[in-house]
Amino acid sequence: MFEDYFVVDIETCPNNLENYNELDEENKLKLLNPIDSKIVAIGIRRNNENKILMGEEKEILKEFWEEWGKIKRENANCVTVGFNINHFDLPFIVSRSFIHNVEIVPFVLKLIIDLREKINAYRYGKTRGKLSDYGKLLNLKVLDMDGSMVSKLCEENNMEKLKEYLINDLEITDEMFKRVRDTNIIHINRW
Repeated sequence: MFEDYFVVDIETCPNNLENYNELDEENKLKLLNPIDSKIVAIGIRRNNENKILMGEEKEILKEFWEEWGKIKRENANCVTVGFNINHFDLPFIVSRSFIHNVEIVPFVLKLIIDLREKINAYRYGKTRGKLSDYGKLLNLKVLDMDGSMVSKLCEENNMEKLKEYLINDLEITDEMFKRVRDTNIIHINRW
């Protein structure tokens, strides 16, 4: 069942970048929501191939749902994998789709695998670790940046560096999924 899957990751930045980088971390985090921020890139990884969607947000969302629909038409049981996908990526994508009046492809949460939830046996708290932490633990290539630096890349219009960062996160997530699958952690279920 877990042989056919695709990995999803998004990158976001505030709608208004003016003075954003001077804010303290607490105020930056307050803006990290689908009302005050937007999606600047979505990455999809399937069968070791990456598809990076960038450009105008509404078009990114349309392309994303088209790709999601295409994958699901090929195999309705294909699972979607991400790191913190249930608490960040998917709610953000759905909310921004609502804002832009973009039709989504309905999905079932039981076919979404949130690696952060699985690895922590559904425990929630601040000690759960970041994607880069797990990448380092698995001896994977981890870039010297994190999601908090995406706004700076957007401000500088450095979309190539953003793309490189997103691809690296997709690869880490893919390798984490393989480890979770191979160690049977994938079979930990909440109910």
